[in-house]
Amino acid sequence: MLITLSGISPASSVFILGGAAFAGYGTGVFWGFILAGVISLLVALCYAELGSRHPLAGGDYTLVSRVLGPAAGSAVFFISLISLPLIVAIFALGVADYLGVAIAGLDPLWTAVVVIVLATVTACFNIRTNAWVTGAFLFIEMAALAYLTVLGAIHIERPLSDLLNPQALNDAGGLAPLGIAGLVLAVTQGIFSYNGYGGAIYFAEETKDARRTIAKALLWSAVITVLAEIIPLTAIMLGADTLEELFGADLPVESFLSARSGDAVSTVILIAIALAIVNAIIAIVLQAGRLLFAAARDGAMPPAVAGRLARVSPRTRMPVASTITMGVIALIGCFVPFDVLLNATGSTLAFSYGFIALAAFVVRRQPDVAGGSYRMPWWPLPPVIAMVAIATIFVIGILDPAQWLSLGISAGIIAAGFLYYALYLRANPGAIHLLEADDDERTA
Repeated sequence: MLITLSGISPASSVFILGGAAFAGYGTGVFWGFILAGVISLLVALCYAELGSRHPLAGGDYTLVSRVLGPAAGSAVFFISLISLPLIVAIFALGVADYLGVAIAGLDPLWTAVVVIVLATVTACFNIRTNAWVTGAFLFIEMAALAYLTVLGAIHIERPLSDLLNPQALNDAGGLAPLGIAGLVLAVTQGIFSYNGYGGAIYFAEETKDARRTIAKALLWSAVITVLAEIIPLTAIMLGADTLEELFGADLPVESFLSARSGDAVSTVILIAIALAIVNAIIAIVLQAGRLLFAAARDGAMPPAVAGRLARVSPRTRMPVASTITMGVIALIGCFVPFDVLLNATGSTLAFSYGFIALAAFVVRRQPDVAGGSYRMPWWPLPPVIAMVAIATIFVIGILDPAQWLSLGISAGIIAAGFLYYALYLRANPGAIHLLEADDDERTA
């Protein structure tokens, strides 16, 4: 849970994604993030049942390939293979913005390079060491969120009812009603902000009694994330001097923090956010290494490559080669234009959630050979509602020309995954057999 929550980084989400949501959707953030929380918890139920049924390293790729088959699994593998290291690059390029309050003149690119190198080295350590390292950083960022909440709670300027009517800043600098399309976009921002609770599954093979405990860890991670983000965001809206000033600020959350606590405390908090981002990078590199390791062990790539990437260090019990490889890909991503990185990762999450929801809808058609796996309540409502919500987001995205490039890139990544299956996996029956291997045999 410590590593999973660190990968989500609630504090970074509040400052970066929450601040951007304030600027774009105003008080629509309240309903948008609440609805996003409901959708995220429904998806978390899907992850929990799938992860309990197939507690193997590899995350979304492992779950989808074993429920929907190697073709869909290959598509999801390509999504994660590209999105995970590029998300690391995006996070790393933002570290200098927050460390800059203490160390002037930091170059964003080379700061990102140093951070990724250090994070990759740390991710090669023993898993318990990584849990304690990320846990220490996580405590700092959760304390920052608690401080934000207290600042808003002791300076309440308006009743909660003022947030119930979604309003956003208009061109004249005043508040105007937020349309349904804007509210849906606020929901998508919230879903992206909460994303990462499914990362617990990457560590299933290193978890005791994983069939029973991985679902619990995943669901608690999702609940804590939603509460840790929506509570301080609501407190900020209630405690800001004026909503117009809050939503119109270049950096809304930082502006609120500075106004309520002064520059000295703000500097300390922003340094804590920089540490939270570094912490998230370590956690995501850990996940990315296990993704590549799982695919290599499955034989889902040529043997000459898979042989190296499927090795586990006898000393640390970590997939060092796979972790370093994903770290190198993230380093290369730092030299890609930032807008390209955003477009390449912007819509992949919705596609991944779509595959997960579909797999959760299908999984009960398969026998639970090992028995004792977690079964979500109210099935099949959670996956069905999640699929409807994701389909709605896709429709809104298709109607918005600004989303076409991101959707097109994501669709291209998925098409490449299916093409890889058609040209390589289907022609290598041994690889497909490994993809469908018995889970107990694999974890043993």
